[in-house]
Amino acid sequence: MIAIFMSGAISMAVSLVGTRFLIRFFKNLGKGQPILTKDENNAVVAEHGHKHGTPTMGGIAIVVSAIIGYGVTHMRRGVVFSDQALIMLFAVVIMALLGLLDDVAKVRKGRNRGVFWKVKGYLTFAMSIGVALVLALTTNVARTVSLTRHDFPGWHLPLPLWVLWVGFMIF
Repeated sequence: MIAIFMSGAISMAVSLVGTRFLIRFFKNLGKGQPILTKDENNAVVAEHGHKHGTPTMGGIAIVVSAIIGYGVTHMRRGVVFSDQALIMLFAVVIMALLGLLDDVAKVRKGRNRGVFWKVKGYLTFAMSIGVALVLALTTNVARTVSLTRHDFPGWHLPLPLWVLWVGFMIF
């Protein structure tokens, strides 16, 4: 339990410093979020104008800080790397890459639209189902639904239903 708290504290500190660094870095590069300037009637949308040029890709600092926090706290003697935690950390990285792809597409095109939202939603859901399936097939994760404790209500789900259940929770 101490490793989890230490990991969170280290991740927060790295994220705060890293986010500040990335904001300056991307501002100096002139890489920022493009904003929709006209609506469907070709009228100027002023509500979002103040966001133009806001640096994007802040998820980089968050994901890197999570990896650093987990890695640093698990390098101590006697602390083991959990296969389930590593799979979830890998899933965070994979989903973050989709976000990075979206942000890069926005900045390169100079438009406020990166990966189409429906495509991004379907891809995220498919990745969530894939992560749940990998967890179920490669680890000894419990397939029991419990709301308070391991045995209450203690519904043991068959593999396909468990994968859908966990896939929706990850999504």
